Amino acid sequence: MYFQDQNNQGQDVPAQIDLNPEMALEKLDSWIDGFFRLLPNMVIAIIVGVFFYFLGKFVGKIIKKRFSTRDRSNLGEMLGSLIKYTIIGLGGMLAISVVMPSVQPGDIIAGLGVSSVAIGFAFKDILQNWLAGLLILIRQPFEIDDQIVVNDFEGIVQHIE
Repeated sequence: MYFQDQNNQGQDVPAQIDLNPEMALEKLDSWIDGFFRLLPNMVIAIIVGVFFYFLGKFVGKIIKKRFSTRDRSNLGEMLGSLIKYTIIGLGGMLAISVVMPSVQPGDIIAGLGVSSVAIGFAFKDILQNWLAGLLILIRQPFEIDDQIVVNDFEGIVQHIE
């Protein structure tokens, strides 16, 4: 309980439990005030995020269509997805910096740079396969419906990604 005596009015007394509901309400009030102060920034961040999401989808579709007109639809799918998610990621970083101005996109990129080493080791096989698929799509050593024989394995190319 919070006790006030005539000598220590409102001061913390050692070896005594201070229970002051006013402090909890004051903290809750400051949180609510902070939320309403950040509300316009949150709305702008949501608008920015939605804009970059649809921009990424639009640019990805354009890239896919461009490559499909050149009979390179598989390469278009891969590059379109890469560009789409890159644009969405940049929009997400911009939205975060709108809500929290102390967070700069450069800081986020620097953090990603440090963590990319760990991510690179964790996803080494996946990234190697992705890059190998990209090189196959760029060089085109074979096309869809080609029959391939490697050692004891034989198959027909159905889709390259």
